[in-house]
Amino acid sequence: MDHLSVEYFGKCIHDIVSISDAILDGWVMKIKDDSENGKYIVKKQTTLLKAPEDASEVPVTFEYHVAYNISYGVPVLCFNIWQPDGSLLTLEGYWKSNTAFGDSNMYETLTQMDHPVLCKHFLSLHPCKTQEILQTFLATSKNPVISWLTVVGPFVSLNLLEEYVKHC
Repeated sequence: MDHLSVEYFGKCIHDIVSISDAILDGWVMKIKDDSENGKYIVKKQTTLLKAPEDASEVPVTFEYHVAYNISYGVPVLCFNIWQPDGSLLTLEGYWKSNTAFGDSNMYETLTQMDHPVLCKHFLSLHPCKTQEILQTFLATSKNPVISWLTVVGPFVSLNLLEEYVKHC
């Protein structure tokens, strides 16, 4: 297999939701019927994030979406981050508070783009390198979406539990 089709992506995210349901991890399937790539999964999670203005940590709520981007032919990890006051954290604010990216170029790594199904602005890991990462898993992984998420998720505070990795 040389790429991840939208159909295979749908099977992979269905498996993620099945695992999540068994371990009560919070992933939910969403379907937009009038869209070729209308299946995506969503998870909300609260975590501590370094405050951009100082060294303290504040609780923030991430809402992760894993959807299929038809233009790139790959899954995308879209997310929004709500601060304690209910406002959204900006791209620049998140970049300042996230040390996982090191010396990376912000705009080559993280971007704000339209969600491929909802057509609303979300933060996202840039999809241009996703095919390269996926390629290493397509021939060997039983679920290349899980394998890909285990690589890219930690950069945005999304760490999959071991139960998911067992299904790769």
